[in-house]
Amino acid sequence: MEVPSSEARESGKRNAGTIAGVLPTIQPSPNNYQCLECGKNFRRSLNLLTHQRVHTGERPYQCPKCRRSFAQQSSLTIHLRIHTGETPYPCPQCGRCFRQSSNLLKHKKLHEGVRPHLCSDCGKCFAQRSNLLTHQRIHTGEMPFLCSECGQAFRQHRSLLSHQRCHKGNVSNGYNCPECGKNFMQNSDLVKHLRVHTGEMPYTCLYCGRTFRYVSNLNRHKRTHTGEKPHACRQCGECFSHLSSRNTHERIHTGEKPFGCAECGKAFISSSKLAQHLRSHAKKVSHICSTCGKTFCRYPSLLRHQQLHKAWRFHLRKKGNKETNQILVD
Repeated sequence: MEVPSSEARESGKRNAGTIAGVLPTIQPSPNNYQCLECGKNFRRSLNLLTHQRVHTGERPYQCPKCRRSFAQQSSLTIHLRIHTGETPYPCPQCGRCFRQSSNLLKHKKLHEGVRPHLCSDCGKCFAQRSNLLTHQRIHTGEMPFLCSECGQAFRQHRSLLSHQRCHKGNVSNGYNCPECGKNFMQNSDLVKHLRVHTGEMPYTCLYCGRTFRYVSNLNRHKRTHTGEKPHACRQCGECFSHLSSRNTHERIHTGEKPFGCAECGKAFISSSKLAQHLRSHAKKVSHICSTCGKTFCRYPSLLRHQQLHKAWRFHLRKKGNKETNQILVD
């Protein structure tokens, strides 16, 4: 009896499987599932189905709070933390918490001093490219986020969202402060606001132990210890710790004085200079010169003024003595 060849045996196995009504099992190779739209490969068919929503626009996962839709369940889970205020990823160094682990990893670069993204206009560095792009709009003047109600433009999307609350009025799905009744779109914003009433200061300076209500305040304060001055004047190169200080300084070069006094019309480069000036109008006149009747707000100013009278009287007396002596000589 002739022994069947190996090729015949393999053919018989395939036929037997087909006759039995069982499809042959194929072991999928890596990157076996390919998207017909863009050609991207996936190891699992589920990943391919999820990816195809990029092309179809399908968003089957909807937020029950704000009705925003998402293509993936994981994206919805992360989004829901905006409403619940949940921030399960704390930074071990400063205690700041994040909704996503990826944001925590980016934040850690700040402690490591890694800031690879440099602004070519002012030299300020950023740990994240997205923050650099947002920052550069300060220099370009770009405001890509428009309010559909009034047309007002904003540099950041979150600023637009905050502005839109004024059009919505009382938001039914908002979060009200039980102390003062102020309304917030997100529960996380309410949690931050409540610190005003509770006095909670969760952010501590590692250098001096001073505590702060917001992490942004802590970051600004730390520059007093580190000496960091990331904001350089675009005219003379002088550096400043705070952007607001840099902007005020640059008005020395431009001559801009946007803060005007309503009483006398005098203009100033900063609101603090204007406030200092306004005190001169608000003070009551309480010091009067007995010689000429001129009034002064401050007693030292009156004393300096009276020295002028004394000097003038001394000059007249000295001049009078010279004239008298001249007459006697003659």
